[in-house]
Amino acid sequence: MKNVYANTASIQDAPPPSVARSAAADSPLSLLMNVLKDPTNLAHVRQYTSDDFMYVSLNYDHPELKAIMPWAGTTAGAEGLAQTFKDVSAYWTTVAFELQDTFENADGAAAFGYFTYRSTVLGKTVTSPLAILARAKGGKLSFVQFMEDTFATVRSFRDGGSYEISANPDGSKVVV
Repeated sequence: MKNVYANTASIQDAPPPSVARSAAADSPLSLLMNVLKDPTNLAHVRQYTSDDFMYVSLNYDHPELKAIMPWAGTTAGAEGLAQTFKDVSAYWTTVAFELQDTFENADGAAAFGYFTYRSTVLGKTVTSPLAILARAKGGKLSFVQFMEDTFATVRSFRDGGSYEISANPDGSKVVV
């Protein structure tokens, strides 16, 4: 049986970007793109977010991951989003952050792309896909969820050791 997973490609092999134009100045996509222009500036972020804004970074609630990445999880208020981007800037240097596709409808938007980060402590570089989901109401963002390849980004902090993964139903193990 041929191993279809042996055929790999890189981000450079991806189709060219297909970034949509925002429908209006206060559309979900426009609001999201404005937040991403200066996401560490809380006053800036508050301009585009509702009072009941919720931010989900990587997962809803995962204490083990939160021990490594304190911003992981769900926070209420624009402060969570701004602080996450500040913390990410402290833990990594951004080498690249590219949106490749964006979409929107009446109450939501989505953005897809990739980033390349270099960890500030170990100097390890990682490239990850990213996905952002945004919801809006009343001309303000009410919800943003940011997803990435967390396994890869956490490994940029790995300073040694190994562990066994038992996931394959055939009983084989992978040592990482």
